[in-house]
Amino acid sequence: MRVLAILLAIMALDGCAQYEAQRQAQAAAAAQAQAASDDAQCRSYGVQPGSSAYVQCRMNLDNQHAADFQQRRAIAAQWLLGRR
Repeated sequence: MRVLAILLAIMALDGCAQYEAQRQAQAAAAAQAQAASDDAQCRSYGVQPGSSAYVQCRMNLDNQHAADFQQRRAIAAQWLLGRR
């Protein structure tokens, strides 16, 4: 019985590790897709990578993404606090 419990615990931990690895891979893929999208958007404005205008464009997009994330986080927090 003890061996069965140990095997079940090992299987559960392995499942958690696989889930975390998959989550990290998905996050990396999403970040890469966002970077490609931001690059395309800045290039569509006619700025070239490496130029100060391109750097400013990418910084503006990064700041916009951060502000959007903070807004979604605040909305989620309000929703969670309102459910108490």
